[in-house]
Amino acid sequence: MIKKLFSFLLLGVLIFSVDRATAQSEPTFDKYHSNTEVQQILKSLSGNSGAKLHTIATSPGNEPITILEIGSNLEDAPAIFVGANFEGDNPLSTEGALYFSKMLLDSINYTKNVKWYIMPQPNPDAAAGFFAPVKHGLTVNSYEINNDADDAVNEDGYDDLNGDGFITKMRVADLQGTLVLSKADPRILTNAKKGESGIYKIYDEGLDNDGDGKYNEDGEGGINVGISFPHLFPKTNKNAGIFPGQTPEVYGIMRFIYDHPEIAMVYTLGNSGFCSVPPKGGRKGGANMESIKIPSRYAKRFGVDASKNYTMNEVIEMMKKLVPPGMEVTPSLVASFLGLGAAVNPLDDDLKFYKSYSEDYKKYLEKKSFNTKTLDPAPAKDGSFELWAYYHLGVPSFSMNLFTVPKVVEEKKKDNEALSMDDVEKMSTEDFIALGETKIDTFLKANNAPEKFYAEGILKMLDSGKFTPKQLVAIMKKMPKSEKEDELSERDKALLAWSDKHWEGKGFVEWQKVEHATLGEVEIGGFVPYLETTPKAELIDSLAKTQLPWLLQLSKKLAQFSIEKEEFTELGDGVYKLELYIKNKGKFAYPIAMGKRNSQPAPIIIILDGDIQFLQGIKRTPLGSLNGNQIKKLTWIIQAKKNQDIAVKIESAVFTDVVKQIKIGG
Repeated sequence: MIKKLFSFLLLGVLIFSVDRATAQSEPTFDKYHSNTEVQQILKSLSGNSGAKLHTIATSPGNEPITILEIGSNLEDAPAIFVGANFEGDNPLSTEGALYFSKMLLDSINYTKNVKWYIMPQPNPDAAAGFFAPVKHGLTVNSYEINNDADDAVNEDGYDDLNGDGFITKMRVADLQGTLVLSKADPRILTNAKKGESGIYKIYDEGLDNDGDGKYNEDGEGGINVGISFPHLFPKTNKNAGIFPGQTPEVYGIMRFIYDHPEIAMVYTLGNSGFCSVPPKGGRKGGANMESIKIPSRYAKRFGVDASKNYTMNEVIEMMKKLVPPGMEVTPSLVASFLGLGAAVNPLDDDLKFYKSYSEDYKKYLEKKSFNTKTLDPAPAKDGSFELWAYYHLGVPSFSMNLFTVPKVVEEKKKDNEALSMDDVEKMSTEDFIALGETKIDTFLKANNAPEKFYAEGILKMLDSGKFTPKQLVAIMKKMPKSEKEDELSERDKALLAWSDKHWEGKGFVEWQKVEHATLGEVEIGGFVPYLETTPKAELIDSLAKTQLPWLLQLSKKLAQFSIEKEEFTELGDGVYKLELYIKNKGKFAYPIAMGKRNSQPAPIIIILDGDIQFLQGIKRTPLGSLNGNQIKKLTWIIQAKKNQDIAVKIESAVFTDVVKQIKIGG
C-alpha cells in the first residue's frame, strides 16, 4: 500500500514538473526580451509540429541570425516573410514578431495552406543596446568600420557625461550658433528665424576622445542592417557600409529569400507603416523624363524618329493611340513600357491597393477603439528592407509600426475659435461654403495652410465641384506643416506630453550644466533614447493583440489560381480548339505592377501534357499578369484522338500547383 502511494506521489511530481516546464517555455509578453531570451523563445517555438528554426548568418558581434519557419510540413505552398527591428532600435517590433509567431502556432486557420518565415532579430548587435547600462539608441552592429578614416577603429564613441544612463544632447553657447530657445518651452531648441541671432550649437553627448576636434564620430560598431539593402542604397551614409550586403546579416537575409522563391508577400515590423500610410513617391530617378528617346523597336509603331528626344507629354499622346480605349496612360506606365531608368516610386496600380488597404486598416482600428490620432510613422529609409522587398522582389510589401506617440489633443474650441480639420472633414460642401470667407480664412490660418490657400479661391473651387471639404482636408494633411509662430512642433508637443504622462517626466532629461574637457561649460539634456519607439512593457500585449491580426487578414488576399472551365471546339480531322479559363481567386494581382515591370517573381506557367500535337500554341504557356478576382482565357489549336485524356497543370514556383485531367472533345 505504501509502495503504491509512493508511486502515485512520484507520478504526480513528474506531471507537475512537466506542466511547469511547459508553462515556462511559453513566451510571455510582459517584458522586453534580450537577444539570448529571443533565441530561447524561438528554439522553444520551433519544437511545435510543422515548425523549424534556420540559422542563416552570424552577426559581427557573434550573435545568431535566425528565422522561424512555420509550415515546414508544407512542400508546395506560398510563403509570407515577416522581418522585424532591422535597425535594432525598436524592441517592440521584435516582441511583435514573437507574438505573431505564437498566434500562428495557436491556430491552423492561417497556416493550413500558407508557409511563414518569421525573423524577429536581424540586427542583434544593435538591439543589445536597449539592455546596455548606458542607452543611446544604437542602430549599427559590431562590424569594425573606421568612420573617421584615421589609424584607429572605434576610438571616439559616446560618453555619458552626467552619469544618468542615457546618451542625450549637449547644448553649447556659441556666437556662431544657429539655434535659440523656444518661446513656447525653453527645454526645446529651434532654428533662429530670419534676422534673429542664434546662441546655441548642439552635439551628441560625449568627448573628443581622439583629439581631432570632432565628437563621437567613430563610435562602437559600424553598419546599420536596416539601411544596407540594394534599393536606393545610401552610399553617402557611412552607417550603410561600403556596398549592399557587406555585413553578413544582410547577405544572409537576401540569400535566404532568393533561395525561397515561394515567398509571395513580405511584412516588416519596425519604424515605417505602409499599413496606415501608403509608401511615398516623388523621388527623382536617374532617367531624364523630359528628354526621352524612343527605342527603335517602338519608334516604328509610334511613327516617330528614333534619333530625336521627346517630352513626357508628347510620349503620353503617342501611347494613347496604341492602348485600349479608356486606359489611362501615366508617366509610370510610360517609364515601365519604355524601360526608362530604375523604378524609384511606387507604381500607380500598386498605390491603389496600398491606399485602399490603408483606409480599411484605419476602419479596422477604429472598430477596436484603437487611438489612431498619433504621430505618423517614419517614412521608409533608402536602403531599407521593406523598399527592397517591393522594388526588387516585386511582391506586396507591407510595414507596420506597432507604436507611435499620441498627438496632443487640443482642448475643445470655444464658439468663436477656428474649426479643426476633423470638423471640416465631416462637413458637406454646402455647409462649408455657408461659413463665409472670414471663418474659412480663420480655419486655414489656424491649421497652418500654405499661403496659396485663401478663402476666396477655395470657395470658387468648392462651388465648381473640383473638390469637397473632405478632399481639401486630405490635401492639407499631406502638405509639409510649417509650425505656427512661437509654437512647439507637433512632434515635440507629443513627446513632452508622453514623457510627462507615461514616463513620469523621465523621457526628457532636464538640462544640466557640466564642465566639458574641451568645450568648457555645456548643458546636457534632451529626449531620452527609445522614448518615441518603445512604450512601457505592460502595453506590449494589447498593442500586438489589437494590430497584428490585420496582417493575418492581408494574408488571406494572396493570389490563388484555379482552372475554372475548359471548352473544346471540334474543327475536323482530329483538330480541336481548346480554350481554358484560368481564375485568380485572390485579391492581389499576380504579379503586382512592380513585379510585372521587373519580371520578378517567377511567372505562372500553364502546361498541357498528353499525346497531342500543337498546331497553335505551345506546351508550356506563360499565363502573364492576372488581376485579383479576374479570369483569363487561353487558346490552343491541337490535334489528338477524341476522348483522349490530357493533364492541364498550373505550375508555379510561388503558389500551389493545380492539376486537372480533361478529356479531348469532352
